[in-house]
Amino acid sequence: MINRVSTASQYQNLTSNLMRKQGELNQTNGQLSSGKRVETAGDDPVSSVTIQNYRQQLTQIDQYNSAITLANNRLQTMETAIAGVEDNLGATKQKVLGMINGAMASNDRTAFKDELISLRDGLLELANSRDEAGNYVFAGNQSDTKPFMEATDGSMNYHGDNQSRYAQIDKSVNVKTSLPGDQLFTDIPNSYGDFRPVFSDKTATAGGLTDGSKLHLLSATTSDFSTAETIEVSFKESDKVDKDGNRVMQYSLKIGGKEVVTDASYDPQQGISYKDPAVADSATLNLQFDGISSGDSITLKPAQTINIFDSIQSAIDNAERPTSSPAAEANLQRVIDDLDSGFVHMNQQRSEVGTIMQQVDRQLEQHLDFELTLNQAQSGLEDLDYSKAIMDMNQQMMALQASQQAFGQTKQLSLFNYI
Repeated sequence: MINRVSTASQYQNLTSNLMRKQGELNQTNGQLSSGKRVETAGDDPVSSVTIQNYRQQLTQIDQYNSAITLANNRLQTMETAIAGVEDNLGATKQKVLGMINGAMASNDRTAFKDELISLRDGLLELANSRDEAGNYVFAGNQSDTKPFMEATDGSMNYHGDNQSRYAQIDKSVNVKTSLPGDQLFTDIPNSYGDFRPVFSDKTATAGGLTDGSKLHLLSATTSDFSTAETIEVSFKESDKVDKDGNRVMQYSLKIGGKEVVTDASYDPQQGISYKDPAVADSATLNLQFDGISSGDSITLKPAQTINIFDSIQSAIDNAERPTSSPAAEANLQRVIDDLDSGFVHMNQQRSEVGTIMQQVDRQLEQHLDFELTLNQAQSGLEDLDYSKAIMDMNQQMMALQASQQAFGQTKQLSLFNYI
């Protein structure tokens, strides 16, 4: 059987073949100009889906990296501010130590007081530090509220909250980017334990520290702070003498205004240990003192934390008191203890910030490593192999030229050429 092919059908087939080869060449040229093997889903449907997933993951990593940059900026601001607080407390301690020097003239003490006021104001500026966006670093979640403001009585009131702001730096990783100001400045652990000493000079009508007294509280703790009450301790020498011929020191103890111990012997090594014998499972009280003089008395107020601003204000208030006042010297010594505790506390907070910064840096490194892996995987699917593409283009050009020549010859064929 003889099949007949019309001239129109032959022409259409040749034209379609030319168009197909021209399209392949155009596609290869487009790939060479863009450097991409897959530009649309039609180029490679399977690879296109995977490439899109890679792009989404890379976009998410970019967002996390931006969050890390902001977190690092805030953490660095906070770390710098805390370091400044440490320097401030160290300088304040040196001034207070100088004030304890009994040889200072009244003009010197006045000058030291002015410097203490300046240091307190500097500490206030650090406590009200802002980040690059103008947010208060130590205000908790109240980032637009000035955290510390001075009251009319000279005390510093905290106006932020006790929360911390967080930044999400990975799918399931959130890090602190702020610390509440009360945690840093008003909730510093009491260096004495659970009670704070209150010193006053002894008078004819009121107890206190005797002239020349060096009484110093070393520690005051209770096993149950919820039941803690105000404590009063007084000391006096008895007629008894110890094995070395020294008079035995006795103490009397009041708790909540009620005298519970009267003229008991005080052992400097053991201190005072008291437990109410009339109450089952009552709290155990432990007190330790140094530099006791006969006739001294001291009041202890329950307090597990201190406000560093109050401590510095106490130094300012006692700056110009007479050097002969044992209470003034005792109060300044208490300020030094507070500053030591404050410095240790700030150092711990700074270490916490440093730990967070290390965590953020590690997370950034993980993101960069994963980003490199994703880019390599995406490049393997999406990017063009130039050497292969150039070879393909040369072959396609040769094929196109051959088809064009064949088409040119074929379209001139006619039955009349054979008549």
